Amino acid sequence: MIEYSNVRYLLAKRPIDDRAINREVVARMERELHSRPSSAPLRVLELGAGVGTMVSRLVDWDVVKRVDYTLVDRDSESLAAAREQLASWGKVSANSDRLHIERGGAVLDVSFVARDLLAFLAAPEARRGYDLIVANAVLDLFDLGPTLPVIWKALEPGALFWFTINFDGETILLPELPLDEAVMRAYHGTMAADAAGTRAGHSQTGRRLLQAIPASGARLLAAGSSDWVVFPGDARYPGDEAYFLHHIVQTISTALEGRPELLQAGFEAWTRTRHEQIERGELCYIAHQLDVLGHAPE
Repeated sequence: MIEYSNVRYLLAKRPIDDRAINREVVARMERELHSRPSSAPLRVLELGAGVGTMVSRLVDWDVVKRVDYTLVDRDSESLAAAREQLASWGKVSANSDRLHIERGGAVLDVSFVARDLLAFLAAPEARRGYDLIVANAVLDLFDLGPTLPVIWKALEPGALFWFTINFDGETILLPELPLDEAVMRAYHGTMAADAAGTRAGHSQTGRRLLQAIPASGARLLAAGSSDWVVFPGDARYPGDEAYFLHHIVQTISTALEGRPELLQAGFEAWTRTRHEQIERGELCYIAHQLDVLGHAPE
């Protein structure tokens, strides 16, 4: 029996994100950051920061050098894991809630805030406080219309935003099973906003950002695909990617639990078959996503 953990899932997907994140969009962000006139440390806010993999990624990819970095996530367990993995990644000195980190010529001061990200953004202390806002695999949980203006208020006018791994409406599992179309249609439907307010996102957030960003007064600089692609090599998955796949299948199963039309069509057998395919090193998984970069409204 697999014990499912959000922290393990976030750590397992790091190499998958590494492969997926659009490097042309990253290159454009590097050029924008290197052209900024200020010599002060870059003030970065990451929304839904999870276990902190983006902090180390930006340094290891030589995107940032001197940074004041704030991680916000409502899950305190994920932030504790972020603090632990960052403490083992660089040369660290700690000061209460902050870590001072040096690694490979980069110098970072990292803060951890366990709070709902919209509540954090709405607080007076967040207003115009940042030069770059990062959100990785987060915005498809929110209604873009009211959310984007709140994000812009936390940025200096014209500052940068970088939104990565925004789901864009397509999940593919191979080999195909007869129930796939019905399962995915229902699963994607669970991402959409509803009248009761229990959900606020959308299954096509990636493409919707391409219109919502300019409509909000911001400027879109770059965009590109950032698809997750996981497949077995010689019937084995690298790293902890088999767990990642089990977690995805379990997420779908939990989201659709109790749907009578699916149960009658054999959904339990579908779920069991997918887990068995992972164990045998047979399942391939693709999720279509988009990355975007731009300037907040002036």
